[in-house]
Amino acid sequence: MRTYKSHIFTLIIIFFNCYAFSQNTGSPYSLNELGEINFLGNVSNISMGGVNSLIDSIEFNINNPSSLAKLQLTNYQVGTFYKSSSISNNLNTDKFNSANINYIAIGIPTKKFGFGFGVLPYSSVGFNLQTSNDYNSINSLSSRLFAAEGNLNRVFFSLGIPLFKFFSVGGSLNYNFGKFSYEKYNQYDNINYGTYSYSSSEITGFNYIVSSSLTIPLKNDLKASFIFNYNPSTKLNSYNVESLYTSTSFAINTETLGDFIDVDLSLSGLENTDLIISDKSIYSFGLEKKNKWFLGVQYENKLSSSFDNKFLSLSNISYRDSKVFSIGAYYIPDSSSLTSYWKRVKYRFGIRNEVKSILLNNLPVNQFSLNLGLGLPFSGFSKANFGLEVGTIEDDNQSLKENYFSLRLGLSLNDIWFIKRKFN
Repeated sequence: MRTYKSHIFTLIIIFFNCYAFSQNTGSPYSLNELGEINFLGNVSNISMGGVNSLIDSIEFNINNPSSLAKLQLTNYQVGTFYKSSSISNNLNTDKFNSANINYIAIGIPTKKFGFGFGVLPYSSVGFNLQTSNDYNSINSLSSRLFAAEGNLNRVFFSLGIPLFKFFSVGGSLNYNFGKFSYEKYNQYDNINYGTYSYSSSEITGFNYIVSSSLTIPLKNDLKASFIFNYNPSTKLNSYNVESLYTSTSFAINTETLGDFIDVDLSLSGLENTDLIISDKSIYSFGLEKKNKWFLGVQYENKLSSSFDNKFLSLSNISYRDSKVFSIGAYYIPDSSSLTSYWKRVKYRFGIRNEVKSILLNNLPVNQFSLNLGLGLPFSGFSKANFGLEVGTIEDDNQSLKENYFSLRLGLSLNDIWFIKRKFN
């Protein structure tokens, strides 16, 4: 018990310091809806392509709140990631790195239900685009800049209830908050001053998730699991401001900025706008031989074609419905081995293929990733989960291509609460 008190203290310290970590991305693809999604699930699930149909009694799945109904031990979780990317077109290649705490969560079982809560740095936007000299010459521009940064965070409370022996339901209530900011700069040839625009959106609002899990025991210690998650479409409020400056250079500082004006966005109806969290359904199926192997598949459908950011209003960006197909597996050589630690390790594998919602210059964008992972047991039921993801994001013409790899670490620590101890 004393050891787990130190775990709790550590998690609390991380919780209050998690926003000191960078959430910036570096990809123009982060303009996709509410930004590039940083949180895709527990490290253990992401390492299997994001498949959610595995129900674990000692680690609840944050993306599947109905899994809390099967939780048997109090579960503390923290996940981190490091991402390195290179993005290239026909002329240039740029590299960028990002690192972040990915999630902090606690799941607690009781006699009749399980509940959990936590915080997620959910999504982020971050890039700095400048036009080429050839483009500037054709369009009589001396410089042109478009940059963005910011993040959207999420605090959640989840509940899972076993309705019948093999069937459970659950739900999560999420509060979203964050800020996106944008910079634009244009200066034309033979004109002394350019125009610099700074705008920002403060985003707040609630959304919720409902889920259900059906687990059917089969012969030979096998069980089949069916999962359905539904995220209804919800509107978040975006409070927007914009300021315009005259400037002599896109290197923005106090010396280059001149006259300015705060734009009255209420006149155009853009002071308060809505951002949609798109309607999403997830169907997942898995077959498991406990403590030996698991194989699962998942299909996700998101109705994102109706997304529109009226305040940003970029003519070269539109949206379509998004689809994701995943397959994932794990294998344990010998979970009861006393002579070999590596035979007790859980080896994970996954493939994820996503038809992204963003259309860039009317070109569809797709993402493919290969995932590998290790589940390393330590200290009773606790474990450390390591994940590696290697992937590509590109449009159909391969005119803009991002290659990346991500390293992830997740800790899943366990304790017993709400049970009276007979011995100290």
